[in-house]
Amino acid sequence: MTEPSRYDNTEPLVPEWAAPVYLWVAGITGFAYLLLAIILGSTTGMAVVKALSVVLLASYAGFSKAPLLTLALLLSAAGDYALGISPPAREAGIGFFAGAHIVYIVIFALMILKSGFKRDGLVLAVALGAFGMAMYGWLSPGMGAMRAPVSAYLVIILTMAILSGFVHGPRLLAVGALLFVLSDSLIAAGWFRELTVSWGRIDLVGAVIWITYFVAQTCLALGVVRHKREEAAATESQTP
Repeated sequence: MTEPSRYDNTEPLVPEWAAPVYLWVAGITGFAYLLLAIILGSTTGMAVVKALSVVLLASYAGFSKAPLLTLALLLSAAGDYALGISPPAREAGIGFFAGAHIVYIVIFALMILKSGFKRDGLVLAVALGAFGMAMYGWLSPGMGAMRAPVSAYLVIILTMAILSGFVHGPRLLAVGALLFVLSDSLIAAGWFRELTVSWGRIDLVGAVIWITYFVAQTCLALGVVRHKREEAAATESQTP
């Protein structure tokens, strides 16, 4: 008979409540950023709060033992800071977010390789392809020197969103990817087509961009973690 280890009754290094706490704090911080942005506008200090909310989401991913997701969120936080400072470092921001989407592409590709792909994703792929071509044609006249990085970024984010539709997993993944595309499309429309909608002092487009973006990242984080847990549970049930 095996003698009990002295570690059998010890608490795990990462308690189970840690990840949900970081998720809730991230949501509170994201909401606080929205309110402060409406009241104060865009400042370098606000860029720190903006990035912090996504760093907290990355902490949720880290405590949920999802390292690739953590990396994608940290790259996104760096992109948030780059685009949030005044003046915004647009090329750096695009580069960080492109890196984040590449990590998401790797995550989705690994899921598809392991579980197969959904044929229903073909409908989403065709729709996103058509949307991408339409957006490129509409934005193209205003791109100027940003044409090359923006074109590359468009291909990368659409690839990420298309792959999300092929994953056998939570619908949150596709919802998050599509909201990400929507948020970035509104940013591009503001940059290259001067799209602005205000209500008094409130930048309505900016508010919608943040809401869709933060909800997108939250959906992706929850979807990846849930998929990971479902796979772990399925593996345990098959173990004799």
